[in-house]
Amino acid sequence: MRANFKLLILGSALAAAIPTAALADWHNPYIYRETSGSWTNVTYDDGICRYRYSHSTYDNQTYLNKYGDCSRIAVGPDGLATPIPMYGAPVVYRAPIVRGRIMYGQE
Repeated sequence: MRANFKLLILGSALAAAIPTAALADWHNPYIYRETSGSWTNVTYDDGICRYRYSHSTYDNQTYLNKYGDCSRIAVGPDGLATPIPMYGAPVVYRAPIVRGRIMYGQE
C-alpha cells in the first residue's frame, strides 16, 4: 500500500512537470497572410496540416506546397483555409419534444 502511494505521488509530480502551455495550442491554427503589390503569401499551420500558398497577379502563377494530412482543409482562391466537415457517423434527426404548459382549470 505504501509503495502504491509513493507511485501515485511520483506520477502526480511528473504530470505537473509536463509543460501544459506547449500542449494547449495543438489544434489552434497559425495563419500568416502577407500581400504586397502583385503577390500574396499565406502560411498555415495547425499541427496536423501545414501549407504555403503563393500567388502572383503579375504572371498569374499560383504555388501551393502542403505538408502533413491536409485532407480536411480546403484552400480557397485567396489562400485562406476552409475546414471540410468530416462526419464519423450518420446524423439522425429527432423531432423536438413539445411540452405544453398545464394551466390550472384546464386539466
